[in-house]
Amino acid sequence: MTREDIEKAALKGVEEYVNSGNLKGFRGSYCKGFMEGADWRINSVWHDINEIPEDGRIIVLLGKYGIMLIYGPNMMYYKESVIADGGFLKWAYKEDLIPNTEE
Repeated sequence: MTREDIEKAALKGVEEYVNSGNLKGFRGSYCKGFMEGADWRINSVWHDINEIPEDGRIIVLLGKYGIMLIYGPNMMYYKESVIADGGFLKWAYKEDLIPNTEE
């Protein structure tokens, strides 16, 4: 995820709040916006299980009951069977789960 993606999502969120008339004081809007942004960031990195990841990248698979599996990077021969048939719910690239260290 790039800073540009985050900025685009933030601007979209601001437009939705302004258009809905759901702003009740500046502190309330900041708080609500922050919570919505945090939820968006957490959920935005996860991909649908039917989407096939790029070769050569490490992914984290999320399964039932919170089970997680780190898989890759050499998965070109097995990725369809492990991802689609392994009982997993969704996946994310490892890099997207690492904290942002940009200044």
